[in-house]
Amino acid sequence: MGHAAQQTVHVSAPGKAMLLGEHAVVHARPCLVTAVDSRLHLTLAAGPPGGGTFTIHAPDVGVAGVTGRMADALAGGEALAHGTRFIESALAVWRERFGLERDVTITTRSDFSSQLGLGSSSATVACALFALAHVSGVSLSPGDLFELGRQAIFRVQQTGSGFDLAAAITGGTLYYDNGEPRQIVPLDVPHLPLVVAYSGLKADTPAVVRQVADRLAAWPAAMTGIFDTMAQIVRDGRAALERADWPALGQLMDMQHGLAHAAGVDTLETARLVFAARAAGAWGAKLSGAGGGDIVIVLAPEDRRAAIRSALEAAGGTLVEVRPNAPGVRLEEQP
Repeated sequence: MGHAAQQTVHVSAPGKAMLLGEHAVVHARPCLVTAVDSRLHLTLAAGPPGGGTFTIHAPDVGVAGVTGRMADALAGGEALAHGTRFIESALAVWRERFGLERDVTITTRSDFSSQLGLGSSSATVACALFALAHVSGVSLSPGDLFELGRQAIFRVQQTGSGFDLAAAITGGTLYYDNGEPRQIVPLDVPHLPLVVAYSGLKADTPAVVRQVADRLAAWPAAMTGIFDTMAQIVRDGRAALERADWPALGQLMDMQHGLAHAAGVDTLETARLVFAARAAGAWGAKLSGAGGGDIVIVLAPEDRRAAIRSALEAAGGTLVEVRPNAPGVRLEEQP
């Protein structure tokens, strides 16, 4: 831990891939999400009591040595730089709750590109709060960490269902219900035969979420029906997942993709990959996450895996080498 004057901790948290229920989860419905083994790494060095500045190095998002006063972190909702928003928000939320009169230096490094939509902002917030708890000697339950993280993300986005934060904190594969009361249920899924490909198009998640909200406002009954059907697909999908019934889960993934298309978030780039994977023998394939681009996930029989990978690349996809069911936020030995 270093001597009392300066404490340094290294932590990491996983990215995530949405299995079923995207968009419905924003509207108080459940989803299935898995943590993936591409991790966000964060090093936090805290000086002795009495300081009050923060310095952020986040080279993956173009931030080098941005420094500010702790009291001004995310002041008036404005961050010092686009890439520092989530860390500043985590610092502000922590300081209001527990106090933080120390100089803090935070450095992040990501295994995955922020382009991929694997949930880097939630992983960043989980890491920052987890590291602050360690250097402050504060014992936080996963539930407490989740609530603080949700506040930090909401300050930046004014939206967010919390499933990606739950995945970053808890890890594994989760059933997450955003209704009242909120449920975060870890599922026992030792093996999940996924292939992941990036569509080549970066999604603007808040914009896509607003677009779906606009369609809900224009067609409330039809869109509510879509969300309710997605919720049923998630419940059926959870049962299929728990009994490792991959053909059934694949069919449900195909249905979820069709409903995402109906909600207006499919693109030519994602559709091309989905149809290519199905033609190559996938059990099922769908866009994963907000849509409007980002990634496609494919449930692949072992004997079709190579053919599916080739088909995705031929259709313009970039294979993303991630494994599901990764562990949640944790301390690391070294940076």
